[in-house]
Amino acid sequence: MKKYMSKRGIHISDYEMKNEEEKNFQLDLLRKTFGSIQDLIVVIDRDLRIVTSNWKNCESIPSRDKQGHPYCYSCLLKRNTPCEPCHLLEVFTTGICKRFDIEDPLDGKTKSVELSPIFDDNNRVTMVVRHSKDITERINVEKILKMRERQHAAVAKLGQHGLSGVELDLLMKESVKLVAQTLDVEYCRIMKQEKDGNLVMLAGVGWEEDSNRTEGISQEEEGGNGQDILCYTLYNGEPGIVEARETKDKFSGYSLLRDHGLVSGMDVLIGRRDKPFGTMNVHTTQKRMFTEDDIHFVQSVANVLAESISRKENEERLEKYTKELEDTTGLKVLFTDILTHDLLNPANIIRGFTEELIRLEDDKSKQKLLDKVHKNNEKLIEMMESAAKFIKLESVSNIRFEEQDIVPILEKTISAFKDNIGKKDITLVFKPASNCRIMANPLIEEVFVNLLSNAIKYSPKKERIIISSMDLGDKCRVQITDFGPGISNEDKPRIFERFRQADKGSVKGSGLGLAIVKRIVDLHKGEVGVDDNPLGTGSIFWVNLKKCD
Repeated sequence: MKKYMSKRGIHISDYEMKNEEEKNFQLDLLRKTFGSIQDLIVVIDRDLRIVTSNWKNCESIPSRDKQGHPYCYSCLLKRNTPCEPCHLLEVFTTGICKRFDIEDPLDGKTKSVELSPIFDDNNRVTMVVRHSKDITERINVEKILKMRERQHAAVAKLGQHGLSGVELDLLMKESVKLVAQTLDVEYCRIMKQEKDGNLVMLAGVGWEEDSNRTEGISQEEEGGNGQDILCYTLYNGEPGIVEARETKDKFSGYSLLRDHGLVSGMDVLIGRRDKPFGTMNVHTTQKRMFTEDDIHFVQSVANVLAESISRKENEERLEKYTKELEDTTGLKVLFTDILTHDLLNPANIIRGFTEELIRLEDDKSKQKLLDKVHKNNEKLIEMMESAAKFIKLESVSNIRFEEQDIVPILEKTISAFKDNIGKKDITLVFKPASNCRIMANPLIEEVFVNLLSNAIKYSPKKERIIISSMDLGDKCRVQITDFGPGISNEDKPRIFERFRQADKGSVKGSGLGLAIVKRIVDLHKGEVGVDDNPLGTGSIFWVNLKKCD
């Protein structure tokens, strides 16, 4: 085997010379390749020395440390001794690539490091290429995405719990815990503004031991507009840091925050801006810039709370209204009992005695007085009976309907008023339709009883009343036409309201008969109205009822 003299005056063999030349060739190739790569790449030999590198892409390493062939651990990691464990030695031993992330001590950034072996002809690892890539931005983006994911999950969880009817105090406690965990802050609380201007803490994380101190805090002590708090972020549409205007000592207006060492925070309103329920406060001991996403997250939580608070208030109002409605219904029932028993019974007794006295009395003047008493008592009885019927109809919530023919109902109504019709010598004309079957409750008879009674009452003697029914396709119409004084256009819209009577010259009465008619028709989902009689004076009262399918 031939031996040669190297440049350093050392005899080397053909094999060693070949390896040296191969190594130099590989290094030249690597240097050319490194020039186009922006990441820091160094080549390290088995002695852990840096053979070559694209130093120009790493300004974090001082020029003096780039001289010669420094140890990798001293140049790249600022260590006096090799790392334990040493990933390089592992690659030299196994010949397998190694990947890991580190916080680079040179610039404090997060780097992804890849160690790749270089083999000689005998498949022996002679060098390792260390590729260091800055992944700080990627890590930050991943952190932001994870933070957003946690924020969205927290809002969704609170929203679900809010919709499921969780008690408000429990929802508030869960809210402050989730916000503190998600934003990684030490303090979070919900403050309610009382009518006297003081703020009271309803739920808090980090404030539990000092909860008594928050009782009675005024707005000035709490922070007012937050302009003097060091590095304090307020919800004003966009994120920002507000520094103390003078010195940190000017923190005196915020003793509660100062005593806890708090330097950053955020406040958002819970509820409407013109009528807020309170605020959600986030505080931390770190000087921190809250991002727009952070602000939107806390505001979303506050919106969930506001919605739950609003729903709770509506439920309480509804419960109160239901109680009042139950009380009102009870009063209606009581009033109905009083009308039908305590008042109507004595009125009927007066009716009996008055009719007997009229029959026995021969004195015309006394008969006239007794007749007035009788008529007014009859009017009183009619009013009480109408009122009792209306009260019962007002409390009807579920009535049963069955298929009925409208014609027999009208015939039954006409038959009940034969005597009244005969006394006034009224001609009654009945024009029934052949096919008018409706879904109705027996209450429907009261509609036609009231309308026909009014027509008879206000029709002159020897006049006509026309009752007709007609098929309107999906509806059946019943009309009762009279030739009485008629109803003015001004009175038409209001005569179906309870206790509303028409003016002089129009329909008079207790003010309940037509209200009862409308209530029953409404229960049947029908329509009722009044028009002028085109054949002369008087009115046409009409009712539209839905036909059977």
